[in-house]
Amino acid sequence: MGVDLLPDERVLWQGEPAHHSVFLRLDPKWIWFSLRFDAVKIAIVVGLALLAHGWTDFFDDWSTVLLVCGAFVVLDLLYLAEPFLWRYRTLRRTTYYVTDQRVVSVPGRRARSVKLADIDALSFAEEPDGSGHIRLDRRIMPDGYGTRTVAELIHVPDVRQVVTLLSTLTGLPESTLTQR
Repeated sequence: MGVDLLPDERVLWQGEPAHHSVFLRLDPKWIWFSLRFDAVKIAIVVGLALLAHGWTDFFDDWSTVLLVCGAFVVLDLLYLAEPFLWRYRTLRRTTYYVTDQRVVSVPGRRARSVKLADIDALSFAEEPDGSGHIRLDRRIMPDGYGTRTVAELIHVPDVRQVVTLLSTLTGLPESTLTQR
């Protein structure tokens, strides 16, 4: 097995992602929000650069302003792409476990887990083939490299079975993720 169990812990469900697509049905909503938010941030940076150019000699020519704005845009786009790059890199070798104490995702050598008591929301989206996506917290942003806990399980085969199991273990009601 790919996970080290805690004392007196037993596995209740184990599975691997049913699909290897890095995108989910709900991702365009997050991407659209992020792009609009990033556009506002970039407009503020350009505005501040224009003000700084008028007030000081630090930005003596426009190439420096364009360099600063370009670096900001590149870093922002990398931040937007990071969760999808993480999924691309790890999805094919990921295994999920639901135990009687926690939810574990093993995307390679290191396991990431969340205790059942720490799950604050339980929502899911089901695909026509019965697979789906389960969110274990209230964040909208996709789970990525920087988090050490499990926030989502993607492309879970027989998602309703797993959601029902998690609902029983946590006592949380299950809700459906919706796309606007």
